Amino acid sequence: MGKGIPITVLDSYTISHPLLVTCLQKIAEEKGIPYQMEVMTRGGTDAGGMQRTKTGVPVATISVPLRYAHSSVGMAHRRDIEGAIRLLNSFLEQAHQAELK
Repeated sequence: MGKGIPITVLDSYTISHPLLVTCLQKIAEEKGIPYQMEVMTRGGTDAGGMQRTKTGVPVATISVPLRYAHSSVGMAHRRDIEGAIRLLNSFLEQAHQAELK
């Protein structure tokens, strides 16, 4: 916690689209948003289901590191939350220009 938001490369359900991952990394670096690369050997997100619809959808996941995630006392670092918001906002502003092919 506090060392940057994870950009997921792989989890149990999803292989993130490499160009989408690169796009998120580039934005984070340009905006000075700390990030870390993540490989989760267990669990996953709804991105896995989205990736498998019809002919497939390019997906990548960003998250906020949590401690005690599935309990009533989950904790996160404020910088990570703010970083995730900044990265998502910046991506949405630039998504129409992303090269995904």
